Amino acid sequence: MTIESELVTAVGPEYVEVTDENTYRVRPGSAAEVAEVIRRAGAHRAAIHPVGAGGRAQISNENRARVFISTRRLDQVLQLDEMSLLVHAQAGITGLELERILAPRGLSIGDYPPVVLTSSLGGILAVRTPGKSSARHGFFEDAVVSVSAVLADGRTVHTRAAPRRATGPDLARALCGSEGALGFITSAVLRIHAKPEARLVAAYVLPSIDAAVSAIYLALREEAAPSGMRIYDAAEAAHHFDGLALPQGHALLCAATAGPTDLAACDRDLIASAVAAEGGSITNPELADLWWRRLHAGEPTPGPAPTLQVTATPGKVRAVYHAVRTALAAPGATARAHISRFDTDGAVIFLTIDPPAAAAVAERAAEAAGGWLLGARAVKLDPYLRALREALDPDRIMNPGALA
Repeated sequence: MTIESELVTAVGPEYVEVTDENTYRVRPGSAAEVAEVIRRAGAHRAAIHPVGAGGRAQISNENRARVFISTRRLDQVLQLDEMSLLVHAQAGITGLELERILAPRGLSIGDYPPVVLTSSLGGILAVRTPGKSSARHGFFEDAVVSVSAVLADGRTVHTRAAPRRATGPDLARALCGSEGALGFITSAVLRIHAKPEARLVAAYVLPSIDAAVSAIYLALREEAAPSGMRIYDAAEAAHHFDGLALPQGHALLCAATAGPTDLAACDRDLIASAVAAEGGSITNPELADLWWRRLHAGEPTPGPAPTLQVTATPGKVRAVYHAVRTALAAPGATARAHISRFDTDGAVIFLTIDPPAAAAVAERAAEAAGGWLLGARAVKLDPYLRALREALDPDRIMNPGALA
């Protein structure tokens, strides 16, 4: 049989599209159909590329048949356990749609930016980036209790949704972030949360970026669990808040806390105490309210988009910020910045560079100071990753352009 006829047999003719010579787009309607598509396509050594809500896929330049498997029909909530606060959902449902289903029940996925939740669940889990994190709820994949996935030979694996003390090695963690190179995620069980009773926002002015970063990590060490925090340097604050005039070198810190009212107030007070310890003071709360609306309510954020995004560990955030600004000063370039996505692992620095062509100078300075360009992948484990891929997928059919 031809590969096209194999795919038609697996899902039906109405769900197979020939998009180009030797290129096929398939829309299976169940995990069993995904397994059948992968098994049949694998027999022809075709490359398998997952496609989520965005409709795009990682591809390679290999000269062989390519099968793009869309998850759009895998868009159902399979089970909702409100007692255990667990939801089992298929990979094609978007985060926003899942949030819409949970909201009438007083439940939520968590404090993640809406732009992240526009992606399908499978896409969110398959690609790990710092944007998919919340100071309050951690990285999105931290919510994963179990996953179901199809391997290169068509076998289906289900990691067990069980108390942690009852499980062994966690295959789910290997599948999350693998970009479809180790397996095709078809569904996942996630921890969910009760919607917060209260949400409080506040804004503070601190004498420097260093003081603002120190205040945030002091609050986090005191176990504050804010739903969001962002630092603006003086130039960035002026750009984002209609010419807001901070003293030279000062910084604006916006913070939000959420949960039961008493707990949200306690977290707010921990942050305020940390700010005071670093020489800062409270300022107009309308600034924080505007920041939160832009982040979660779709209010437009002043452009242009940042030129460069760098992530760094807590001890390196300040050094990276200053290294970039110092390096840019030499060729006469400038940068304004905000810092967000704070957690115990670090934060992300968003830099808008003028002129943009000086970005290469900033990149070198950031990496020399211990920063990582956003999305950069640690490569020390590549020999082990290659060995795992070889064991699971010797013909390299699963998204061969990913994690190359």
